[in-house]
Amino acid sequence: MELKVHQEKIIKQLIMQEEMLSKLYGYFSVQFPEYSKFWDRLSKEEYRHARLIQKLLVAAKRGKIIFDEGKITTYSLNAFISRLEQILQKAENVEYNIKTALICAVDYENSLIEKNVFTHFDSLSDNVKGTLKILHSETMDHIESIKKVQKSVAENS
Repeated sequence: MELKVHQEKIIKQLIMQEEMLSKLYGYFSVQFPEYSKFWDRLSKEEYRHARLIQKLLVAAKRGKIIFDEGKITTYSLNAFISRLEQILQKAENVEYNIKTALICAVDYENSLIEKNVFTHFDSLSDNVKGTLKILHSETMDHIESIKKVQKSVAENS
Protein backbone atom coordinates (compact mmCIF):
# COMPACT_ATOMS: atom_id res chain seq x y z
CA MET A 1 0.00 0.00 0.00
CA GLU A 2 1.49 3.31 -1.07
CA LEU A 3 1.96 6.05 1.52
CA LYS A 4 -0.34 8.98 0.76
CA VAL A 5 0.84 12.60 0.92
CA HIS A 6 -1.25 13.44 3.99
CA GLN A 7 -0.01 10.30 5.74
CA GLU A 8 3.59 11.28 5.10
CA LYS A 9 2.84 14.74 6.51
CA ILE A 10 1.33 13.19 9.64
CA ILE A 11 4.40 11.02 10.20
CA LYS A 12 6.66 14.05 9.72
CA GLN A 13 4.56 15.92 12.28
CA LEU A 14 4.97 13.01 14.70
CA ILE A 15 8.73 13.26 14.21
CA MET A 16 8.61 17.02 14.82
CA GLN A 17 6.60 16.59 18.00
CA GLU A 18 9.15 14.10 19.38
CA GLU A 19 12.00 16.48 18.51
CA MET A 20 10.18 19.34 20.22
CA LEU A 21 9.60 17.28 23.36
CA SER A 22 13.30 16.43 23.35
CA LYS A 23 14.14 20.13 23.15
CA LEU A 24 11.66 20.97 25.91
CA TYR A 25 13.11 18.37 28.24
CA GLY A 26 16.58 19.72 27.41
CA TYR A 27 15.47 23.16 28.59
CA PHE A 28 14.07 21.66 31.76
CA SER A 29 17.35 19.82 32.36
CA VAL A 30 19.20 23.13 32.45
CA GLN A 31 16.51 24.96 34.44
CA PHE A 32 16.18 22.27 37.09
CA PRO A 33 19.75 21.04 37.69
CA GLU A 34 18.73 18.91 40.66
CA TYR A 35 16.69 16.84 38.18
CA SER A 36 19.05 17.13 35.21
CA LYS A 37 19.71 13.38 34.88
CA PHE A 38 15.98 12.73 34.77
CA TRP A 39 15.29 15.41 32.13
CA ASP A 40 18.40 14.47 30.12
CA ARG A 41 17.25 10.85 29.91
CA LEU A 42 13.80 11.89 28.72
CA SER A 43 15.30 14.32 26.21
CA LYS A 44 17.62 11.69 24.75
CA GLU A 45 14.84 9.12 24.53
CA GLU A 46 12.51 11.57 22.77
CA TYR A 47 15.26 12.34 20.28
CA ARG A 48 15.73 8.61 19.74
CA HIS A 49 11.95 8.25 19.26
CA ALA A 50 12.11 10.89 16.51
CA ARG A 51 14.87 8.92 14.77
CA LEU A 52 12.90 5.67 15.11
CA ILE A 53 9.79 7.28 13.61
CA GLN A 54 12.00 8.64 10.81
CA LYS A 55 13.03 5.03 10.06
CA LEU A 56 9.37 4.02 10.07
CA LEU A 57 8.67 6.80 7.56
CA VAL A 58 11.40 5.50 5.26
CA ALA A 59 10.02 1.97 5.56
CA ALA A 60 6.48 3.22 4.86
CA LYS A 61 7.67 5.08 1.76
CA ARG A 62 9.24 1.83 0.54
CA GLY A 63 6.01 -0.06 1.16
CA LYS A 64 7.58 -2.20 3.88
CA ILE A 65 5.07 -1.13 6.49
CA ILE A 66 1.52 0.17 6.49
CA PHE A 67 0.51 3.43 8.15
CA ASP A 68 -3.17 3.92 8.93
CA GLU A 69 -3.60 7.32 10.55
CA GLY A 70 -7.03 6.51 11.94
CA LYS A 71 -8.47 9.62 13.56
CA ILE A 72 -5.14 11.50 13.62
CA THR A 73 -5.30 14.51 11.32
CA THR A 74 -2.72 17.05 10.20
CA TYR A 75 -5.04 19.69 11.68
CA SER A 76 -5.02 18.14 15.16
CA LEU A 77 -1.26 17.65 15.03
CA ASN A 78 -0.80 21.25 13.90
CA ALA A 79 -2.73 22.36 16.99
CA PHE A 80 -0.65 20.06 19.17
CA ILE A 81 2.59 21.38 17.64
CA SER A 82 1.46 25.01 17.94
CA ARG A 83 0.76 24.50 21.62
CA LEU A 84 4.12 22.80 22.05
CA GLU A 85 5.80 25.79 20.36
CA GLN A 86 4.16 28.09 22.93
CA ILE A 87 5.35 25.83 25.74
CA LEU A 88 8.89 25.82 24.33
CA GLN A 89 8.81 29.62 24.24
CA LYS A 90 7.71 29.75 27.88
CA ALA A 91 10.44 27.24 28.78
CA GLU A 92 13.02 29.36 26.95
CA ASN A 93 11.84 32.33 29.00
CA VAL A 94 12.15 30.25 32.20
CA GLU A 95 8.45 30.59 33.03
CA TYR A 96 8.04 27.12 34.54
CA ASN A 97 8.71 25.88 38.02
CA ILE A 98 9.43 22.20 38.57
CA LYS A 99 5.79 21.38 39.36
CA THR A 100 4.40 23.02 36.22
CA ALA A 101 7.19 21.50 34.10
CA LEU A 102 6.25 18.03 35.34
CA ILE A 103 2.54 18.65 34.74
CA CYS A 104 3.30 19.79 31.22
CA ALA A 105 5.50 16.75 30.55
CA VAL A 106 3.04 14.18 31.87
CA ASP A 107 0.18 15.80 29.93
CA TYR A 108 2.08 15.53 26.65
CA GLU A 109 3.27 11.98 27.28
CA ASN A 110 -0.30 10.95 28.18
CA SER A 111 -1.66 12.53 25.03
CA LEU A 112 0.73 10.43 22.93
CA ILE A 113 -0.59 7.28 24.58
CA GLU A 114 -4.23 8.40 24.35
CA LYS A 115 -3.85 9.06 20.62
CA ASN A 116 -2.36 5.57 20.27
CA VAL A 117 0.24 7.19 18.03
CA PHE A 118 2.41 4.09 17.78
CA THR A 119 -0.43 1.69 16.93
CA HIS A 120 -1.04 3.30 13.52
CA PHE A 121 1.91 1.48 11.97
CA ASP A 122 1.64 -2.17 10.96
CA SER A 123 4.07 -4.67 9.57
CA LEU A 124 4.81 -8.35 9.50
CA SER A 125 8.43 -7.51 10.28
CA ASP A 126 9.60 -8.40 13.76
CA ASN A 127 12.05 -5.47 13.62
CA VAL A 128 9.23 -3.00 13.01
CA LYS A 129 7.09 -4.59 15.70
CA GLY A 130 10.05 -4.34 18.09
CA THR A 131 10.52 -0.66 17.24
CA LEU A 132 6.85 0.05 17.87
CA LYS A 133 6.99 -1.81 21.16
CA ILE A 134 10.02 0.26 22.24
CA LEU A 135 8.25 3.52 21.36
CA HIS A 136 5.13 2.56 23.28
CA SER A 137 6.88 1.10 26.33
CA GLU A 138 9.32 4.00 26.66
CA THR A 139 6.47 6.49 26.47
CA MET A 140 4.67 4.58 29.21
CA ASP A 141 7.92 4.56 31.19
CA HIS A 142 8.17 8.34 30.75
CA ILE A 143 4.73 8.76 32.28
CA GLU A 144 5.62 6.58 35.26
CA SER A 145 8.98 8.32 35.74
CA ILE A 146 7.40 11.76 35.62
CA LYS A 147 4.74 10.71 38.11
CA LYS A 148 7.44 9.43 40.50
CA VAL A 149 9.29 12.73 40.32
CA GLN A 150 5.99 14.60 40.80
CA LYS A 151 5.37 12.59 43.95
CA SER A 152 8.88 13.27 45.20
CA VAL A 153 8.53 17.01 44.53
CA ALA A 154 5.17 17.10 46.30
CA GLU A 155 6.59 15.28 49.34
CA ASN A 156 9.54 17.69 49.54
CA SER A 157 7.44 20.86 49.19
